[in-house]
Amino acid sequence: MKKISLIFLGFFLLPNLLWAVSNEFNIKALVGGDTVAPTTPTMLTAVPVASSQIDVSWSTATDNFLLGGYVLLRDGLVIATTTLTSFNDTGLVAQTLYAYEVYAFDTFSNISTTSNQLATTTLAVPIVVGTSTPGTVNNPGSATRVLALKDLQIVPGNTDADFIWQTSLPSRFALRWGQSESYTGGYVLNDVYRIDNKTTITNLEPGTRYYYELVGYSPNGIAIVLSRGEFTTEAKDQSSDVQNVARLEGVATFSDVVLQWLLPENIPIKSIRVVRSHLGFPADINDGAIVFEGIDTTLKDKGALKFYPSQYYSVFVIGTDGTISSGAVVLVRQNEEVVIESGESVSTTTSSSSLPSQSEIEKIPLFGLGLDNIILKQGERAFSFLSEDINLIDTQEFSISIPRTALPEHLKSIIVTLLDPTDQRRSYSFLLRINKEGKSYQATIAPLNVVGASRLQVEVFDFDRKLVGRYRKPIDFVSLPVTVAPVIFPDAIFATAKETWPILTGMILVIGFIMFLLWRRKYETEDKPSVVS
Repeated sequence: MKKISLIFLGFFLLPNLLWAVSNEFNIKALVGGDTVAPTTPTMLTAVPVASSQIDVSWSTATDNFLLGGYVLLRDGLVIATTTLTSFNDTGLVAQTLYAYEVYAFDTFSNISTTSNQLATTTLAVPIVVGTSTPGTVNNPGSATRVLALKDLQIVPGNTDADFIWQTSLPSRFALRWGQSESYTGGYVLNDVYRIDNKTTITNLEPGTRYYYELVGYSPNGIAIVLSRGEFTTEAKDQSSDVQNVARLEGVATFSDVVLQWLLPENIPIKSIRVVRSHLGFPADINDGAIVFEGIDTTLKDKGALKFYPSQYYSVFVIGTDGTISSGAVVLVRQNEEVVIESGESVSTTTSSSSLPSQSEIEKIPLFGLGLDNIILKQGERAFSFLSEDINLIDTQEFSISIPRTALPEHLKSIIVTLLDPTDQRRSYSFLLRINKEGKSYQATIAPLNVVGASRLQVEVFDFDRKLVGRYRKPIDFVSLPVTVAPVIFPDAIFATAKETWPILTGMILVIGFIMFLLWRRKYETEDKPSVVS
Protein backbone atom coordinates (compact mmCIF):
# COMPACT_ATOMS: atom_id res chain seq x y z
CA MET A 1 0.00 0.00 0.00
CA LYS A 2 2.91 2.33 0.79
CA LYS A 3 4.38 1.65 -2.65
CA ILE A 4 1.11 2.56 -4.38
CA SER A 5 0.81 5.75 -2.32
CA LEU A 6 4.33 6.83 -3.23
CA ILE A 7 3.62 6.23 -6.92
CA PHE A 8 0.51 8.40 -6.80
CA LEU A 9 2.39 11.10 -4.82
CA GLY A 10 5.14 11.07 -7.43
CA PHE A 11 2.69 11.59 -10.26
CA PHE A 12 1.16 14.60 -8.45
CA LEU A 13 4.49 16.21 -7.46
CA LEU A 14 6.30 15.69 -10.76
CA PRO A 15 4.14 18.13 -12.80
CA ASN A 16 4.57 20.84 -10.11
CA LEU A 17 8.34 20.50 -10.15
CA LEU A 18 8.47 20.73 -13.93
CA TRP A 19 6.04 23.61 -14.18
CA ALA A 20 8.25 25.60 -11.80
CA VAL A 21 10.88 25.61 -14.54
CA SER A 22 8.74 26.20 -17.63
CA ASN A 23 5.15 26.50 -18.73
CA GLU A 24 5.79 24.61 -21.97
CA PHE A 25 5.77 21.04 -20.56
CA ASN A 26 2.85 18.69 -21.27
CA ILE A 27 2.97 15.54 -19.16
CA LYS A 28 0.86 12.46 -19.95
CA ALA A 29 0.93 9.56 -17.48
CA LEU A 30 -1.04 6.33 -17.00
CA VAL A 31 -1.93 6.36 -13.31
CA GLY A 32 -2.88 3.08 -11.63
CA GLY A 33 -2.24 0.82 -14.64
CA ASP A 34 -4.86 -0.67 -16.97
CA THR A 35 -8.39 -0.64 -15.51
CA VAL A 36 -10.31 -1.39 -18.71
CA ALA A 37 -11.81 -4.88 -18.89
CA PRO A 38 -11.73 -6.92 -22.11
CA THR A 39 -14.81 -7.17 -24.26
CA THR A 40 -17.22 -10.00 -23.51
CA PRO A 41 -16.78 -13.12 -25.67
CA THR A 42 -19.81 -14.90 -27.11
CA MET A 43 -20.44 -18.61 -26.81
CA LEU A 44 -20.80 -19.85 -30.38
CA THR A 45 -21.21 -23.63 -30.27
CA ALA A 46 -21.63 -26.47 -27.82
CA VAL A 47 -21.66 -29.71 -29.82
CA PRO A 48 -21.97 -33.18 -28.27
CA VAL A 49 -19.65 -35.47 -30.23
CA ALA A 50 -19.84 -38.55 -28.00
CA SER A 51 -21.45 -39.90 -24.86
CA SER A 52 -18.56 -38.47 -22.83
CA GLN A 53 -17.49 -35.36 -24.78
CA ILE A 54 -18.81 -31.93 -25.76
CA ASP A 55 -16.84 -29.52 -27.95
CA VAL A 56 -17.40 -25.81 -27.26
CA SER A 57 -16.19 -22.65 -29.01
CA TRP A 58 -16.55 -18.91 -28.50
CA SER A 59 -15.72 -15.62 -30.21
CA THR A 60 -12.49 -13.69 -29.74
CA ALA A 61 -12.42 -10.94 -27.11
CA THR A 62 -10.41 -7.73 -27.44
CA ASP A 63 -8.57 -5.57 -24.92
CA ASN A 64 -7.16 -2.06 -24.97
CA PHE A 65 -3.75 -3.27 -23.77
CA LEU A 66 -3.06 -7.02 -23.83
CA LEU A 67 -5.55 -9.90 -23.64
CA GLY A 68 -4.52 -12.65 -21.24
CA GLY A 69 -6.94 -15.47 -22.12
CA TYR A 70 -10.28 -17.06 -21.29
CA VAL A 71 -11.87 -18.91 -18.40
CA LEU A 72 -14.45 -21.56 -19.33
CA LEU A 73 -17.21 -22.58 -16.95
CA ARG A 74 -19.38 -25.69 -16.99
CA ASP A 75 -22.53 -25.46 -14.86
CA GLY A 76 -21.02 -22.45 -13.10
CA LEU A 77 -17.69 -24.16 -12.22
CA VAL A 78 -14.34 -23.32 -13.84
CA ILE A 79 -13.06 -26.21 -15.93
CA ALA A 80 -10.32 -24.59 -18.06
CA THR A 81 -8.12 -21.52 -18.48
CA THR A 82 -6.81 -21.16 -22.02
CA THR A 83 -5.61 -18.74 -24.70
CA LEU A 84 -7.58 -20.64 -27.37
CA THR A 85 -11.20 -20.07 -28.41
CA SER A 86 -12.27 -23.72 -28.27
CA PHE A 87 -12.17 -26.62 -25.82
CA ASN A 88 -12.83 -30.38 -25.87
CA ASP A 89 -14.66 -31.20 -22.62
CA THR A 90 -14.19 -34.90 -21.89
CA GLY A 91 -15.02 -37.34 -19.10
CA LEU A 92 -18.72 -36.41 -19.09
CA VAL A 93 -21.75 -38.55 -18.26
CA ALA A 94 -23.90 -39.87 -21.10
CA GLN A 95 -27.32 -38.27 -21.77
CA THR A 96 -26.63 -35.42 -19.34
CA LEU A 97 -27.36 -31.73 -19.85
CA TYR A 98 -24.35 -29.38 -19.45
CA ALA A 99 -24.33 -25.56 -19.67
CA TYR A 100 -21.28 -23.52 -20.68
CA GLU A 101 -20.19 -19.90 -20.22
CA VAL A 102 -16.93 -18.06 -20.75
CA TYR A 103 -15.28 -14.79 -19.75
CA ALA A 104 -12.04 -13.07 -20.79
CA PHE A 105 -9.22 -11.58 -18.69
CA ASP A 106 -6.25 -9.33 -19.46
CA THR A 107 -2.70 -9.13 -18.12
CA PHE A 108 -3.78 -6.62 -15.44
CA SER A 109 -6.32 -9.13 -14.01
CA ASN A 110 -9.32 -7.23 -15.36
CA ILE A 111 -12.14 -9.59 -16.34
CA SER A 112 -15.00 -9.19 -18.74
CA THR A 113 -18.61 -9.92 -17.99
CA THR A 114 -19.71 -13.52 -18.46
CA SER A 115 -20.90 -14.55 -21.90
CA ASN A 116 -24.22 -15.94 -22.92
CA GLN A 117 -24.92 -19.52 -21.87
CA LEU A 118 -25.11 -22.50 -24.22
CA ALA A 119 -26.40 -25.87 -23.04
CA THR A 120 -26.46 -29.26 -24.69
CA THR A 121 -26.81 -32.94 -23.79
CA THR A 122 -24.18 -35.63 -24.29
CA LEU A 123 -25.02 -38.53 -26.59
CA ALA A 124 -26.40 -41.82 -25.36
CA VAL A 125 -24.12 -44.79 -24.78
CA PRO A 126 -24.14 -47.06 -27.87
CA ILE A 127 -26.03 -50.35 -27.50
CA VAL A 128 -24.70 -53.60 -28.92
CA VAL A 129 -27.08 -54.84 -31.60
CA GLY A 130 -29.33 -57.61 -30.28
CA THR A 131 -28.71 -56.85 -26.58
CA SER A 132 -29.59 -54.20 -24.02
CA THR A 133 -26.05 -53.91 -22.72
CA PRO A 134 -24.11 -50.71 -23.43
CA GLY A 135 -21.08 -51.36 -25.57
CA THR A 136 -19.73 -51.10 -29.09
CA VAL A 137 -22.10 -50.99 -32.01
CA ASN A 138 -21.17 -53.79 -34.42
CA ASN A 139 -23.53 -52.76 -37.19
CA PRO A 140 -21.94 -49.99 -39.23
CA GLY A 141 -25.03 -49.77 -41.38
CA SER A 142 -26.98 -48.29 -38.47
CA ALA A 143 -24.87 -45.12 -38.57
CA THR A 144 -26.14 -42.18 -40.56
CA ARG A 145 -22.57 -41.18 -41.37
CA VAL A 146 -19.58 -43.46 -41.82
CA LEU A 147 -16.23 -42.83 -40.19
CA ALA A 148 -13.52 -42.68 -42.84
CA LEU A 149 -9.90 -41.60 -43.13
CA LYS A 150 -9.54 -38.43 -45.23
CA ASP A 151 -5.78 -37.91 -45.08
CA LEU A 152 -2.77 -39.52 -43.37
CA GLN A 153 0.81 -38.27 -43.26
CA ILE A 154 3.66 -40.21 -41.61
CA VAL A 155 6.83 -38.25 -40.95
CA PRO A 156 9.54 -40.62 -39.64
CA GLY A 157 12.61 -39.34 -37.84
CA ASN A 158 15.70 -41.04 -36.54
CA THR A 159 14.08 -42.53 -33.42
CA ASP A 160 10.45 -41.34 -33.73
CA ALA A 161 7.61 -40.80 -36.19
CA ASP A 162 4.82 -38.22 -36.43
CA PHE A 163 1.34 -39.40 -37.48
CA ILE A 164 -0.98 -36.63 -38.77
CA TRP A 165 -4.45 -37.40 -40.15
CA GLN A 166 -8.05 -36.26 -40.58
CA THR A 167 -11.30 -38.20 -40.37
CA SER A 168 -14.78 -37.59 -41.73
CA LEU A 169 -16.24 -37.60 -38.20
CA PRO A 170 -14.85 -36.66 -34.79
CA SER A 171 -13.18 -39.82 -33.53
CA ARG A 172 -10.82 -41.15 -30.93
CA PHE A 173 -8.10 -43.57 -31.96
CA ALA A 174 -5.80 -46.44 -31.11
CA LEU A 175 -2.41 -46.72 -32.84
CA ARG A 176 -0.29 -49.89 -32.60
CA TRP A 177 3.13 -50.52 -34.12
CA GLY A 178 6.03 -52.98 -34.17
CA GLN A 179 8.73 -54.54 -36.30
CA SER A 180 6.25 -57.20 -37.43
CA GLU A 181 2.55 -57.28 -38.23
CA SER A 182 1.83 -58.48 -34.69
CA TYR A 183 2.36 -54.82 -33.61
CA THR A 184 4.13 -55.66 -30.34
CA GLY A 185 6.32 -52.54 -30.30
CA GLY A 186 3.82 -50.31 -28.51
CA TYR A 187 0.50 -48.53 -28.72
CA VAL A 188 -1.15 -45.15 -28.10
CA LEU A 189 -4.78 -44.66 -26.98
CA ASN A 190 -6.60 -41.35 -27.15
CA ASP A 191 -10.01 -40.66 -25.58
CA VAL A 192 -10.62 -37.23 -27.12
CA TYR A 193 -12.86 -37.13 -30.21
CA ARG A 194 -11.33 -34.96 -32.92
CA ILE A 195 -11.39 -34.58 -36.69
CA ASP A 196 -7.77 -33.36 -36.84
CA ASN A 197 -5.41 -35.73 -35.06
CA LYS A 198 -1.68 -35.87 -34.43
CA THR A 199 0.54 -38.11 -32.30
CA THR A 200 4.23 -38.98 -32.06
CA ILE A 201 5.64 -42.42 -31.31
CA THR A 202 9.15 -42.64 -29.85
CA ASN A 203 11.91 -45.06 -28.83
CA LEU A 204 12.24 -46.42 -32.37
CA GLU A 205 15.41 -47.88 -33.89
CA PRO A 206 17.16 -45.80 -36.59
CA GLY A 207 16.95 -47.12 -40.14
CA THR A 208 14.33 -49.75 -39.23
CA ARG A 209 11.08 -50.80 -40.92
CA TYR A 210 7.96 -50.65 -38.73
CA TYR A 211 4.41 -51.86 -39.30
CA TYR A 212 1.41 -50.00 -37.90
CA GLU A 213 -2.36 -50.25 -37.48
CA LEU A 214 -4.56 -47.18 -36.93
CA VAL A 215 -8.05 -47.81 -35.57
CA GLY A 216 -10.70 -45.08 -35.25
CA TYR A 217 -13.73 -45.06 -32.93
CA SER A 218 -16.71 -42.98 -34.02
CA PRO A 219 -18.94 -41.14 -31.50
CA ASN A 220 -21.60 -43.86 -31.80
CA GLY A 221 -19.10 -46.57 -30.89
CA ILE A 222 -18.17 -48.01 -34.27
CA ALA A 223 -14.56 -49.23 -34.51
CA ILE A 224 -13.00 -49.07 -37.98
CA VAL A 225 -9.47 -49.84 -39.10
CA LEU A 226 -8.51 -46.56 -40.75
CA SER A 227 -5.12 -47.62 -42.08
CA ARG A 228 -2.54 -50.39 -42.03
CA GLY A 229 0.91 -50.01 -43.50
CA GLU A 230 4.59 -49.56 -42.86
CA PHE A 231 7.25 -46.87 -42.58
CA THR A 232 11.03 -46.75 -42.13
CA THR A 233 12.89 -44.53 -39.69
CA GLU A 234 15.79 -42.38 -40.85
CA ALA A 235 19.22 -43.99 -40.69
CA LYS A 236 21.35 -40.87 -40.23
CA ASP A 237 22.75 -40.03 -36.82
CA GLN A 238 21.38 -37.14 -34.82
CA SER A 239 22.93 -34.97 -32.16
CA SER A 240 23.41 -36.11 -28.58
CA ASP A 241 20.51 -36.36 -26.16
CA VAL A 242 18.69 -33.12 -25.47
CA GLN A 243 19.30 -31.42 -22.13
CA ASN A 244 16.41 -31.63 -19.65
CA VAL A 245 14.64 -28.63 -18.15
CA ALA A 246 16.20 -27.41 -14.91
CA ARG A 247 14.77 -26.78 -11.43
CA LEU A 248 11.38 -28.39 -12.04
CA GLU A 249 9.05 -27.66 -9.11
CA GLY A 250 5.41 -28.40 -8.32
CA VAL A 251 2.95 -26.57 -6.05
CA ALA A 252 -0.47 -27.88 -4.95
CA THR A 253 -3.16 -25.27 -4.29
CA PHE A 254 -6.43 -26.96 -3.35
CA SER A 255 -7.22 -29.07 -6.43
CA ASP A 256 -4.92 -27.18 -8.84
CA VAL A 257 -1.26 -27.85 -9.60
CA VAL A 258 1.23 -25.21 -10.70
CA LEU A 259 4.49 -26.35 -12.30
CA GLN A 260 7.52 -24.22 -13.11
CA TRP A 261 10.89 -24.95 -14.66
CA LEU A 262 13.84 -23.36 -16.46
CA LEU A 263 14.46 -23.92 -20.16
CA PRO A 264 17.81 -25.31 -21.35
CA GLU A 265 20.19 -22.60 -22.55
CA ASN A 266 21.78 -22.40 -26.00
CA ILE A 267 19.82 -25.40 -27.31
CA PRO A 268 17.35 -25.22 -30.24
CA ILE A 269 14.00 -26.33 -28.77
CA LYS A 270 10.94 -27.37 -30.75
CA SER A 271 8.63 -27.63 -27.74
CA ILE A 272 8.19 -28.61 -24.10
CA ARG A 273 5.68 -31.40 -23.42
CA VAL A 274 4.21 -32.04 -19.97
CA VAL A 275 2.62 -35.46 -19.44
CA ARG A 276 0.59 -36.40 -16.34
CA SER A 277 -0.52 -39.67 -14.74
CA HIS A 278 -1.91 -40.66 -11.34
CA LEU A 279 -0.36 -44.14 -11.62
CA GLY A 280 3.33 -43.24 -11.86
CA PHE A 281 5.80 -41.10 -13.75
CA PRO A 282 5.10 -41.17 -17.52
CA ALA A 283 8.00 -42.94 -19.20
CA ASP A 284 7.78 -41.08 -22.53
CA ILE A 285 5.95 -38.24 -24.26
CA ASN A 286 2.87 -40.39 -24.96
CA ASP A 287 2.66 -42.29 -21.67
CA GLY A 288 -0.20 -40.40 -19.98
CA ALA A 289 -2.37 -37.33 -20.41
CA ILE A 290 -0.70 -34.52 -22.34
CA VAL A 291 -1.50 -31.37 -20.35
CA PHE A 292 0.82 -28.90 -22.09
CA GLU A 293 2.88 -28.52 -25.25
CA GLY A 294 4.68 -25.33 -26.23
CA ILE A 295 7.62 -23.20 -25.14
CA ASP A 296 6.94 -21.79 -21.71
CA THR A 297 8.26 -22.05 -18.15
CA THR A 298 5.01 -22.34 -16.15
CA LEU A 299 1.83 -24.39 -16.25
CA LYS A 300 -1.37 -24.30 -14.19
CA ASP A 301 -3.10 -27.68 -14.33
CA LYS A 302 -6.58 -26.83 -13.04
CA GLY A 303 -8.47 -29.53 -11.15
CA ALA A 304 -5.64 -32.06 -11.45
CA LEU A 305 -6.07 -33.16 -7.81
CA LYS A 306 -9.87 -33.10 -7.83
CA PHE A 307 -10.26 -36.85 -8.24
CA TYR A 308 -6.80 -38.15 -7.27
CA PRO A 309 -4.78 -37.23 -4.14
CA SER A 310 -1.50 -37.14 -6.09
CA GLN A 311 -0.32 -36.67 -9.67
CA TYR A 312 2.95 -37.64 -11.34
CA TYR A 313 4.38 -35.27 -13.97
CA SER A 314 7.11 -35.77 -16.56
CA VAL A 315 8.45 -32.78 -18.51
CA PHE A 316 10.19 -33.52 -21.81
CA VAL A 317 12.28 -31.25 -24.03
CA ILE A 318 11.81 -31.94 -27.76
CA GLY A 319 14.68 -30.64 -29.88
CA THR A 320 14.30 -29.18 -33.35
CA ASP A 321 16.05 -32.25 -34.76
CA GLY A 322 13.47 -34.59 -33.17
CA THR A 323 15.60 -35.73 -30.24
CA ILE A 324 13.85 -35.95 -26.88
CA SER A 325 15.22 -35.47 -23.39
CA SER A 326 15.00 -38.27 -20.83
CA GLY A 327 12.46 -36.27 -18.81
CA ALA A 328 12.41 -34.24 -15.60
CA VAL A 329 9.85 -35.51 -13.08
CA VAL A 330 7.95 -34.24 -10.06
CA LEU A 331 5.28 -35.72 -7.79
CA VAL A 332 2.66 -33.30 -6.41
CA ARG A 333 0.33 -34.33 -3.59
CA GLN A 334 -2.83 -32.71 -2.34
CA ASN A 335 -2.61 -30.32 0.63
CA GLU A 336 1.17 -29.96 0.33
CA GLU A 337 2.79 -26.63 -0.43
CA VAL A 338 5.74 -27.91 -2.48
CA VAL A 339 6.42 -31.55 -3.19
CA ILE A 340 9.52 -32.47 -5.16
CA GLU A 341 10.22 -36.14 -4.71
CA SER A 342 12.32 -38.63 -6.55
CA GLY A 343 10.04 -41.50 -7.33
CA GLU A 344 7.34 -43.95 -6.43
CA SER A 345 9.04 -45.03 -3.24
CA VAL A 346 7.14 -44.53 0.00
CA SER A 347 10.35 -43.43 1.66
CA THR A 348 10.81 -39.71 2.33
CA THR A 349 14.57 -39.86 2.71
CA THR A 350 14.95 -38.48 -0.79
CA SER A 351 14.33 -34.93 0.37
CA SER A 352 16.35 -35.25 3.56
CA SER A 353 18.55 -32.26 4.25
CA SER A 354 21.46 -34.26 5.65
CA LEU A 355 24.19 -35.47 3.32
CA PRO A 356 25.25 -39.12 3.57
CA SER A 357 28.65 -40.25 4.66
CA GLN A 358 30.76 -42.47 2.42
CA SER A 359 29.43 -45.55 4.25
CA GLU A 360 25.88 -44.64 3.25
CA ILE A 361 26.51 -44.77 -0.48
CA GLU A 362 24.80 -48.10 -1.10
CA LYS A 363 21.48 -48.32 0.77
CA ILE A 364 19.50 -50.92 -1.22
CA PRO A 365 21.81 -52.80 -3.61
CA LEU A 366 20.35 -54.24 -6.80
CA PHE A 367 21.78 -57.59 -7.86
CA GLY A 368 24.08 -57.18 -10.86
CA LEU A 369 24.36 -53.39 -10.64
CA GLY A 370 27.70 -52.31 -9.23
CA LEU A 371 28.78 -48.85 -8.19
CA ASP A 372 31.21 -48.77 -11.12
CA ASN A 373 28.22 -49.02 -13.51
CA ILE A 374 26.78 -45.67 -12.42
CA ILE A 375 28.78 -43.21 -14.53
CA LEU A 376 28.87 -39.42 -14.57
CA LYS A 377 30.40 -37.52 -17.49
CA GLN A 378 31.15 -33.83 -17.87
CA GLY A 379 33.12 -32.90 -20.94
CA GLU A 380 36.23 -35.07 -21.08
CA ARG A 381 36.00 -36.06 -17.40
CA ALA A 382 34.28 -39.19 -16.15
CA PHE A 383 33.44 -40.48 -12.66
CA SER A 384 31.63 -43.46 -11.20
CA PHE A 385 30.00 -44.06 -7.83
CA LEU A 386 33.28 -45.80 -6.92
CA SER A 387 35.22 -42.55 -7.36
CA GLU A 388 36.47 -41.17 -4.09
CA ASP A 389 35.50 -37.58 -4.92
CA ILE A 390 33.17 -36.26 -7.60
CA ASN A 391 33.69 -32.58 -8.39
CA LEU A 392 31.50 -31.14 -11.13
CA ILE A 393 31.78 -27.68 -12.69
CA ASP A 394 28.66 -25.73 -11.72
CA THR A 395 28.32 -23.96 -15.09
CA GLN A 396 28.52 -27.05 -17.32
CA GLU A 397 25.92 -29.71 -18.12
CA PHE A 398 26.63 -33.31 -17.16
CA SER A 399 25.14 -36.71 -17.87
CA ILE A 400 24.53 -39.78 -15.74
CA SER A 401 24.25 -43.20 -17.35
CA ILE A 402 24.01 -46.90 -16.56
CA PRO A 403 24.92 -49.60 -19.11
CA ARG A 404 21.85 -51.42 -20.36
CA THR A 405 23.50 -54.79 -19.74
CA ALA A 406 23.91 -53.97 -16.03
CA LEU A 407 20.14 -53.95 -15.41
CA PRO A 408 17.40 -56.54 -15.91
CA GLU A 409 14.90 -55.95 -18.73
CA HIS A 410 11.81 -56.04 -16.48
CA LEU A 411 12.42 -52.63 -14.90
CA LYS A 412 9.73 -49.95 -14.94
CA SER A 413 11.76 -46.82 -14.35
CA ILE A 414 15.10 -45.45 -13.17
CA ILE A 415 15.03 -42.10 -11.41
CA VAL A 416 18.01 -39.94 -10.47
CA THR A 417 17.57 -37.19 -7.87
CA LEU A 418 19.88 -34.24 -7.23
CA LEU A 419 19.81 -32.17 -4.05
CA ASP A 420 19.98 -28.40 -4.45
CA PRO A 421 23.36 -27.29 -3.02
CA THR A 422 21.86 -23.99 -1.86
CA ASP A 423 18.79 -25.49 -0.16
CA GLN A 424 18.92 -29.22 0.49
CA ARG A 425 15.26 -29.35 1.40
CA ARG A 426 14.70 -29.12 -2.34
CA SER A 427 15.58 -31.70 -4.96
CA TYR A 428 15.26 -32.19 -8.72
CA SER A 429 14.54 -35.56 -10.32
CA PHE A 430 15.02 -36.99 -13.80
CA LEU A 431 14.21 -40.19 -15.66
CA LEU A 432 16.97 -42.31 -17.14
CA ARG A 433 15.94 -43.55 -20.58
CA ILE A 434 17.69 -45.59 -23.26
CA ASN A 435 19.96 -43.37 -25.33
CA LYS A 436 20.09 -43.27 -29.12
CA GLU A 437 22.80 -45.89 -29.35
CA GLY A 438 20.58 -48.24 -27.32
CA LYS A 439 23.47 -49.16 -25.02
CA SER A 440 22.78 -47.12 -21.85
CA TYR A 441 20.07 -45.59 -19.71
CA GLN A 442 20.94 -41.91 -19.66
CA ALA A 443 19.86 -38.43 -18.56
CA THR A 444 21.47 -35.10 -19.46
CA ILE A 445 21.19 -32.52 -16.68
CA ALA A 446 21.43 -28.77 -17.18
CA PRO A 447 24.00 -26.71 -15.25
CA LEU A 448 22.88 -25.73 -11.75
CA ASN A 449 25.03 -22.58 -11.76
CA VAL A 450 25.53 -22.83 -7.99
CA VAL A 451 28.49 -23.99 -5.91
CA GLY A 452 28.25 -26.31 -2.91
CA ALA A 453 27.85 -29.83 -1.57
CA SER A 454 25.07 -31.99 -2.97
CA ARG A 455 24.00 -35.61 -3.24
CA LEU A 456 23.08 -37.76 -6.20
CA GLN A 457 20.62 -40.62 -5.72
CA VAL A 458 19.67 -43.36 -8.18
CA GLU A 459 16.49 -45.39 -7.60
CA VAL A 460 15.35 -48.40 -9.63
CA PHE A 461 11.71 -49.60 -9.75
CA ASP A 462 10.12 -52.69 -11.24
CA PHE A 463 6.79 -52.86 -13.12
CA ASP A 464 4.89 -53.17 -9.84
CA ARG A 465 6.41 -49.81 -8.91
CA LYS A 466 8.34 -51.50 -6.14
CA LEU A 467 11.70 -50.03 -5.19
CA VAL A 468 14.34 -52.66 -5.96
CA GLY A 469 17.54 -50.60 -5.76
CA ARG A 470 18.80 -47.33 -4.32
CA TYR A 471 22.28 -45.83 -4.50
CA ARG A 472 23.53 -42.53 -3.10
CA LYS A 473 26.74 -40.61 -3.57
CA PRO A 474 27.94 -37.22 -2.24
CA ILE A 475 29.09 -34.82 -4.96
CA ASP A 476 30.41 -31.26 -5.01
CA PHE A 477 29.74 -28.46 -7.48
CA VAL A 478 32.76 -26.21 -7.85
CA SER A 479 33.62 -23.08 -9.82
CA LEU A 480 35.65 -23.36 -12.99
CA PRO A 481 39.25 -22.49 -12.01
CA VAL A 482 40.44 -19.28 -13.67
CA THR A 483 44.16 -18.72 -14.32
CA VAL A 484 45.12 -15.08 -13.76
CA ALA A 485 48.55 -13.69 -14.70
CA PRO A 486 50.32 -12.13 -11.67
CA VAL A 487 50.31 -8.35 -11.59
CA ILE A 488 53.59 -6.68 -10.52
CA PHE A 489 53.06 -3.24 -9.09
CA PRO A 490 55.80 -0.51 -9.21
CA ASP A 491 56.14 -0.44 -5.45
CA ALA A 492 56.85 -4.19 -5.50
CA ILE A 493 59.54 -3.68 -8.14
CA PHE A 494 61.08 -0.86 -6.13
CA ALA A 495 61.05 -2.93 -2.93
CA THR A 496 62.78 -5.81 -4.71
CA ALA A 497 65.40 -3.53 -6.25
CA LYS A 498 66.07 -1.87 -2.89
CA GLU A 499 66.89 -5.23 -1.34
CA THR A 500 69.18 -6.43 -4.16
CA TRP A 501 70.88 -3.25 -5.41
CA PRO A 502 74.21 -3.73 -3.53
CA ILE A 503 74.75 -7.16 -5.11
CA LEU A 504 73.72 -5.97 -8.59
CA THR A 505 75.94 -2.89 -8.30
CA GLY A 506 78.94 -5.00 -7.27
CA MET A 507 78.40 -7.41 -10.16
CA ILE A 508 78.17 -4.55 -12.63
CA LEU A 509 81.42 -2.98 -11.34
CA VAL A 510 83.31 -6.28 -11.50
CA ILE A 511 82.11 -7.01 -15.05
CA GLY A 512 82.96 -3.45 -16.10
CA PHE A 513 86.47 -3.64 -14.63
CA ILE A 514 87.16 -6.96 -16.39
CA MET A 515 85.97 -5.56 -19.72
CA PHE A 516 88.20 -2.48 -19.21
CA LEU A 517 91.30 -4.67 -18.60
CA LEU A 518 90.56 -6.71 -21.72
CA TRP A 519 90.17 -3.59 -23.82
CA ARG A 520 93.38 -2.04 -22.40
CA ARG A 521 95.39 -5.14 -23.17
CA LYS A 522 94.05 -5.31 -26.70
CA TYR A 523 94.84 -1.66 -27.26
CA GLU A 524 98.40 -2.01 -26.05
CA THR A 525 99.20 -5.11 -28.18
CA GLU A 526 97.38 -4.34 -31.41
CA ASP A 527 96.80 -0.63 -31.73
CA LYS A 528 100.19 0.67 -30.40
CA PRO A 529 102.32 2.05 -33.39
CA SER A 530 105.62 0.28 -34.11
CA VAL A 531 109.05 2.14 -33.65
CA VAL A 532 111.25 2.46 -36.78
CA SER A 533 115.04 2.56 -36.19
